[in-house]
Amino acid sequence: MMESWIRLQISQPSTWRGLFMILTAGFGISISPELQDALPNLAIAALGLWEALRKGGRFGEPGA
Repeated sequence: MMESWIRLQISQPSTWRGLFMILTAGFGISISPELQDALPNLAIAALGLWEALRKGGRFGEPGA
């Protein structure tokens, strides 16, 4: 349940814009537009790696 919510959130551009605003305003970190465009893909790749490495149940079962 939480995992599907996270997947939904990282696929939305508004989530990333909000994170960039928090980083910029809260920590004074500046991120180039090119890096901003690349980070969502990196996050999706990291989630894919997590899914590939985690132990799951049988294929097709909830939570597998």
